[in-house]
Amino acid sequence: MNRLFVYGTLCPGRENAHILEPIGGTWRKGSVRGVVHILDWGPDQGLPAIVLDPEAGKVEGDLLTTEQLAQHWERIDAFEGAQYERVPVQVELDTGEKTDAWIYVMKEMK
Repeated sequence: MNRLFVYGTLCPGRENAHILEPIGGTWRKGSVRGVVHILDWGPDQGLPAIVLDPEAGKVEGDLLTTEQLAQHWERIDAFEGAQYERVPVQVELDTGEKTDAWIYVMKEMK
């Protein structure tokens, strides 16, 4: 899959946009269903982390599409760290169409 949905600091113009900028690609507005929490523990304390929930409200964000993602997953996964995991999600674009993408969600504590 060559798409990544972001909803926080990786969005264009945000404080960690420089992580994705070198990859290139196209950006589109979209949303997923879930609840954004602010992490209150660990190295990412204070950062947003989503819990997906099809019954919850929409969380707005940006969808990056590029064939280059596969070459960068290891680096992006490392940047996101231990408190997030990459999972597939269905994104609703601002046009109403739906597409599959990856998203980083709050990792469940075990």
